[in-house]
Amino acid sequence: MAGLFALAREDVLTSEHVVGVLDELVHAMTEAEFLIALPALRLAFAYFPPLERETIAERVLAHRGAPGSGRSLTRVTVDPLVVAEGMALDRRVDDLLVREGLA
Repeated sequence: MAGLFALAREDVLTSEHVVGVLDELVHAMTEAEFLIALPALRLAFAYFPPLERETIAERVLAHRGAPGSGRSLTRVTVDPLVVAEGMALDRRVDDLLVREGLA
């Protein structure tokens, strides 16, 4: 994605279609795929300054028909890596519960 962002920055910021396709690609990832892709996604989106990331977040919300503000999505107080580690831990616990017949 970093290459796309570098070459088509204006399209990403102005085209609802481009943001919609990107959102659908990320949304289609399994949890494991997302956790693997997360560092590269963070690096790619770091290409944009904060105001432009908010614009992209607004477009994602509009694409999904979801309420909220782009600012609320881009201003988190928890380190995203901590969240990703928590998601991975949840998956391991779920797998263990299934393996032991408890879920």
